[in-house]
Amino acid sequence: MESRPYHHYLFFCVEKSFYSLSSDEQKRISTSFVELIAAQPMLVEVYGTRAFKAGTTFMLWSRGTRPEDAQDLLRVVEHSALGAYLSLTYTYFGIVKPSVYSGRVGKPEQVMQNYEERLPYLVIYPFSKTHDWYQLTDEERKSIMGEHIKTGIGHGAVRQCLLYAYGIDDYEFLVSYEMNTLEEFQQVIVDMRKTKGRPYTLIDTPIFTCRHLPLTDLPAWL
Repeated sequence: MESRPYHHYLFFCVEKSFYSLSSDEQKRISTSFVELIAAQPMLVEVYGTRAFKAGTTFMLWSRGTRPEDAQDLLRVVEHSALGAYLSLTYTYFGIVKPSVYSGRVGKPEQVMQNYEERLPYLVIYPFSKTHDWYQLTDEERKSIMGEHIKTGIGHGAVRQCLLYAYGIDDYEFLVSYEMNTLEEFQQVIVDMRKTKGRPYTLIDTPIFTCRHLPLTDLPAWL
């Protein structure tokens, strides 16, 4: 089991009033925010979403040892000086668990959270399966997922993180992909659409495209 299995994606919109402040004040507030985030016990990565998803400016991906770690993080954010200028627009929560089909969380060299360094782009989307999917036999589902997994493995440069959200969020799964170029990821999706499991997807939107930002770059980026 992973040491930090509880993953949260917290999306924020920076209010226009923040940009009415002087440049020095913006820098002071955003720099103090960076210091607060860096001091948190959970792992936190920052991603820019401006222009990629309406109503969002940046996203915090947190990984903790307890479900409530993200609540503690959000409390810190809301009580920060920058928090007065932020709106929380989306939240997603899932748990890392071994696959019922492969018995592992993914091909090790493609498991996103196994790496400390981040690739430039991250794409996140929640999804749920249809009722018909769960009426198939275990053997039928395993066969279909075998093709799906093989397709993903065929794109070795693209990393993945699959989270289970059954009963704890609105969707059944959260899937994230990390890649060097968005074109790489588009080809993954094109190939996935051809697999036999596609008709059993009930919903797989909204889609969030994110660009990784080193934490210390956030003040200048905002």
